Amino acid sequence: MTFLLCDELVKHGLIGDGHTLDLIFHPIGVGMFSEEQFSEWIGLAKNIAKQHGAIMIGTSHADGAYRDSEVSIPIAYCINQNGEEIFVKKNDVRTVILDTNTGSLGYF
Repeated sequence: MTFLLCDELVKHGLIGDGHTLDLIFHPIGVGMFSEEQFSEWIGLAKNIAKQHGAIMIGTSHADGAYRDSEVSIPIAYCINQNGEEIFVKKNDVRTVILDTNTGSLGYF
């Protein structure tokens, strides 16, 4: 198990390429500034999860723009070890419960 903080995802990814992990946490902080950033970060998360054979979970604050930015798109995601989406949430601040044994999702 390990973690990537916020924009470490974009700056240098997960150092130690090729190591197999079970779980990677990605606490993001504020929401995304644009649709392009959202797509970029989800794509990078898929690549890292697949590369390390790990489930990757990331989430931002429900609301909170950075400095004077007027755009803040809340994000939450879970990617499986094959780089496939278990769930990806954009601008949806509901809580998600994932049962890792059954794969079922609950939204609250």
